[in-house]
Amino acid sequence: MTGMKRGFPNSLVAIVSEDVQFRQSVKERVESAGLQAYTFPTLQALLDAEELQACGCLVLHSETNALNDPAQRSRLRLACTGRVGILVTEQGNVRTAVQALKAGIRDVVQKPYRDKALLERIVNALEANVPG
Repeated sequence: MTGMKRGFPNSLVAIVSEDVQFRQSVKERVESAGLQAYTFPTLQALLDAEELQACGCLVLHSETNALNDPAQRSRLRLACTGRVGILVTEQGNVRTAVQALKAGIRDVVQKPYRDKALLERIVNALEANVPG
């Protein structure tokens, strides 16, 4: 993966999950590529954080289909504004993908996934946010 260590505008990767192990695992992988990552237990915690402005990529982990909740979809849409959202879910079906796209997510990754493949998607998301 070329270009991973270079700086991206809004290069922060925000990782949102109630699962502490998921957050830590993805954070370690992102940081091993020379990128900066912050973790948040909820979307609301991310929305309340100052780091949101520097966020170029949002990785949202959803073990359940939280996209059924209109309030959650609204928060997700807000969190994805100006950044690329990636949803990691166990329910990688068409319905989930459509709901995620409507909420502002650009990519859906189904569990189980390869760490390297998720990292490539994160880097691609950051590259997609580079102006020009």
